[in-house]
Amino acid sequence: MEKTMKKRANLFIMLFVLFAVVFFPCSGADGGNRSRQKINGEAKATLLNINRFSVWVQADGRCSRNPLPQSNWGAFYPAGTAGVVFAGGIIWGGVVKDGHLPVIRVGGQRYKAGTVPGRIISNGMAENPADPSVRVWRIRPGWQTADLTRDAAEYFHLPADSVTQDQIDAVRTQYETDRREWPWQKGAPFYDSNGNGVMDEGEKPGIAYADQVVWLAANDLDSTVTMNFYPDSGGSPPIGLEMQVTLWAYNHGGSEINDAFRNLIFKRVRLIYKGRSDTPDTARIDSMFIGQWVDPDLGYNGDDLAGCDTSLQVGYCYNSSTDDREYQKFDLSVPAIGYVLLQGPVVSSDDPSDQAIFNFLPKHGFKNLSLSSFSVKPTGSPIMDPTNSYEMYNFLRGFRTKHGNGPEAFLDPDGIPTKFMYSGDPVTQTGPVDGKGTRWSFVPGERRFQMNSGPFTMALGDTQEVVIAMVGGLGADRLASVEVMKFYVKYARFWGQTVFTSGLQGTTGISTTTAGYGPHNYQLYQNYPNPFNPVTRIRFMLPLAVSVKLTVHDILGHKVKTLVDEKVTAGEHSIIWDGCNDAGIKLGSGIYFYRIKAGGFVNIKKMTLLK
Repeated sequence: MEKTMKKRANLFIMLFVLFAVVFFPCSGADGGNRSRQKINGEAKATLLNINRFSVWVQADGRCSRNPLPQSNWGAFYPAGTAGVVFAGGIIWGGVVKDGHLPVIRVGGQRYKAGTVPGRIISNGMAENPADPSVRVWRIRPGWQTADLTRDAAEYFHLPADSVTQDQIDAVRTQYETDRREWPWQKGAPFYDSNGNGVMDEGEKPGIAYADQVVWLAANDLDSTVTMNFYPDSGGSPPIGLEMQVTLWAYNHGGSEINDAFRNLIFKRVRLIYKGRSDTPDTARIDSMFIGQWVDPDLGYNGDDLAGCDTSLQVGYCYNSSTDDREYQKFDLSVPAIGYVLLQGPVVSSDDPSDQAIFNFLPKHGFKNLSLSSFSVKPTGSPIMDPTNSYEMYNFLRGFRTKHGNGPEAFLDPDGIPTKFMYSGDPVTQTGPVDGKGTRWSFVPGERRFQMNSGPFTMALGDTQEVVIAMVGGLGADRLASVEVMKFYVKYARFWGQTVFTSGLQGTTGISTTTAGYGPHNYQLYQNYPNPFNPVTRIRFMLPLAVSVKLTVHDILGHKVKTLVDEKVTAGEHSIIWDGCNDAGIKLGSGIYFYRIKAGGFVNIKKMTLLK
């Protein structure tokens, strides 16, 4: 039912018109009233569309799901052309030990949401989803003077040349309202310069110095939606989970790094186990998994393929055909779309030297889990979509959604059980890849995939978080798009393993004038020569004596060399790097990054080692 809706968009123009009038603020005789209602907090959907992506976000937690019921896509890439994703959401499941049955429960969002807008306040009570203060928020710097024509066009589903000034003003007013009413008390991020946990006067909302931020909170306390998350009431009773989602994006030019970031959207998902009204203090969720579920549609939805790259922690979709009829309308080759896990759930480690990242802060003696499985549902295959919580729990654990008792493993081409479907390389056609028309590699068509991480445990009151990036790539052809997408994934992973560990919620921005933050008289200069062989000089300036850590990282974000790790006096300093790692071994040619952390100042620059 959900999938056939995609093919019928042109039959529902009148529904669109009706929906636009009811749902969106508009101009006209009563347009002012509707605008005021929107400003007062009745926005249940918005767009993250500051860069090359345009992605719908709904207040119930669904991402890439268009609020226009008959739309073919909920995420567009490049913005202004065809779409790449029909629907997406976060799925979780585990063994819930709270004294109620069934113990295996699953929730989240797919085509429908098993969550409703709003936080859990206390004692199993949630905010009223109909309350004007329960919505999705969106902010961006410079909203007062920015050209919002594209923003309004995408929001109102109109061509840019059809947008009215009233519609542009409505979008601008909503930015103003969302900034003024930013719900930091509920958990929305802000730059807490004095560290007191309160957004004081002069402090600003935002995260990671992003150019656009979207925030929402949802919960699973409504048994009507949780039980109907799957057909025929195949869902689960509520667990008592609150989900907070922050999405952010950048739009700077002028460098390779900045250009890469125009093809990324970051998403942080927090799960807080607050419980139901009758949840005992001893309750916990064992063997819990969390997954990013995606129904990708790259233009025409009948010729897609899926794959994963475990070394990059990415699941992706690409086209099987050289040309795509939807992208041909824009004279474009077809892109590839991926989702990369940057930060998995946090679990304790037996190694005290391990370090996890949580809320952009190091957590010693813990570690972040990696992908535990990648599962694909190819249309026309014997692999079935989950129809109930038990089957989805199998999918979360990396098994087939078998109808019956017990999980069944996916098999690789040699008949060996695997939890990572299609982990080969479609560019070189090595390893297991999709689309071969065999018993394990099915013909091109519709694809739905899910990338999962676990297991972990949550006690009542615990918070877990994951950070994911949505990545687009557009190359000269379908396979070149895969290569471009993976290239951008490497930038996302580098950012996640360096900048996000800087110890501040407001991490470094990527401005072309200064990629760092902090006092302006701190400086990290471009290395010279660059490119270099065999040595290069790195200079930095300090306004006062401070502890400095200067490190070199490869393109995957792995630290390869520590150049400075000590307190350094004020003034200008320089150090020579000979292209060797910490073990004294000469590194191969390629792109490297050097990163300085001096007090609260963090900056990163790129350099190239030649052979």
